[in-house]
Amino acid sequence: MKRFSFLMLMFALLGFVACEQDKPLPDAQDGLVLSADVESITADGMSVANFTVKLNNEVVTSDCYIYNVESGEPLSGSFFTSTTEGRYSFYATRGSMKSNTVVIDVLAAGETPAEKVAVLSVSKSEIISNGTDAAIFVVSVDNEDVTNDAKIYLESSNQPLEGNSFTTTEEGTYKFFAEVEGAKRSQSVTVVAKAEPVVEEKPIELSASVDTIRANGVDAVAFTVKQEGNIVTDACTIYVDGAKLNGSRFSTYAAGTYTFYAVKGSVTSNEVVVTAEEVTDTGKTVLFAEGVSIASGWYDVNKKDKGNNGDINMCWAATAANMIQWWQDRYVAAGNELPAGAVTGPGVTSYTNYGPYELELMSMFHSEWNNDRGCQVVEAIPWYFEGVNYGESASAGSQAYPLTAGGYWKDVWRDIYPNLYHDYNYMFYWYKNLYTGSFLAWTGWDEACSDSATLRGTDAYVAFSRRVIEFLERGVSELTISTNPNGGTSHATTLWGCEYDNATGLVTRIWITDSDDLEYGPKQSLLNEYTVSALDGNYRVALKGNTRYGEAYAMELQPLSGYGSGVANN
Repeated sequence: MKRFSFLMLMFALLGFVACEQDKPLPDAQDGLVLSADVESITADGMSVANFTVKLNNEVVTSDCYIYNVESGEPLSGSFFTSTTEGRYSFYATRGSMKSNTVVIDVLAAGETPAEKVAVLSVSKSEIISNGTDAAIFVVSVDNEDVTNDAKIYLESSNQPLEGNSFTTTEEGTYKFFAEVEGAKRSQSVTVVAKAEPVVEEKPIELSASVDTIRANGVDAVAFTVKQEGNIVTDACTIYVDGAKLNGSRFSTYAAGTYTFYAVKGSVTSNEVVVTAEEVTDTGKTVLFAEGVSIASGWYDVNKKDKGNNGDINMCWAATAANMIQWWQDRYVAAGNELPAGAVTGPGVTSYTNYGPYELELMSMFHSEWNNDRGCQVVEAIPWYFEGVNYGESASAGSQAYPLTAGGYWKDVWRDIYPNLYHDYNYMFYWYKNLYTGSFLAWTGWDEACSDSATLRGTDAYVAFSRRVIEFLERGVSELTISTNPNGGTSHATTLWGCEYDNATGLVTRIWITDSDDLEYGPKQSLLNEYTVSALDGNYRVALKGNTRYGEAYAMELQPLSGYGSGVANN
């Protein structure tokens, strides 16, 4: 009875082991690794592939079974030999663990294993010999990218490239090959370097804003160059009587006739003749924006008391309101009707106990902008008309920003734009070619708008005068002032008019309105007069007047073209 029980127990155990081995094993694990000492053997029954099994880098071959996938049977040891050609796969098990799979090729007698071959490919077979255009190489073995482990050679020099790209400044045909350890050298790949294709320049046309100027060193002619209808002035060099002109504007103290032409690449434009007339008038001219005089036509939005209405930082909004209302007046005076929704007229919105502003446009800015910082008039104006926010590029928290989309004239602006002068090519940064812009004292008021001031003292005064006269002839302008000759806190005002010397073209007086010229209410509209003079050694211009400040200094001009100003200049 005991013997029978023992035999039954043995059979049960054998059955248990068989059942355990019939269970599907998990996929190969990192711990159990099968490897072979060769990748192929010969089908002669003597060539041998020896296997090794490791568990966590410790050899455990003797404790494992190694299975032939094709037969499903375990090997009788840790080696494999065969007399039948083919490809055989193997894996190892240890308990419930299963290794990776290893493939052994059994080759016919005399046959050698296929070599691994590097394959070289290139992104393009033709490049421009400009030292920049590049051919990019990729090396692969058995469809695996091994570029980082490969060396790519230029055949003519037998020197490896630095990296996997090739550029050159020499025309010619270049051949390359790649080498990777453990693989046969790649095939050759050809790259042809060609000269930069010559693109024939289209004709260019030079035009001048006027054909006559005064020879006073300030009155100027502005040039525009077009190519196939596009303005390409910045890409051209303009010559006057054969000498290179600095920029695209010309003024002179010498009376006479001057001939101009432009060059772009290999193309030369038509010639334009401009006459500079001798100045005999020794008097002065008073120039106000269209529709404005000392007595009327100007606006003066004021802050409430000392700005404790929440508008202490809103000098930019008061100035923008003045300028926009003037612009809308010009539009109506030209026989047009304002679009539905346009904000216009005296203020009707009241804030707490302060009453309405002088213009409802100021109320709009008060409601539709965050006002805990200052801002730029040149950003407020496009926002109002078009719904464009150029302030998005400003550093976060550095200035006020709109809370609404604006764009009160957006639906009709396409028809408005051609009627505005918008060729301020010398304007600061992104304001180029707009109907409004920014012109800075710290560029020396120079048309080049360089990063550092190039004009100082009298030269800066001359350039400033030229800007003031031009902007008032085109429309109206913001004037940023400071009470510190070396800069500091800036304050926006509205420039309405100027007086200039006919002989020199220098501005001698200006008239502005200022939202801060009265500290306390009740406030009234005032037109402030300042005399203008050069500031020795400084790129700013000095202003003096019987005003709240007494002395101030010009920092920036931000013009706005009036409606109709662009018609005669396109």
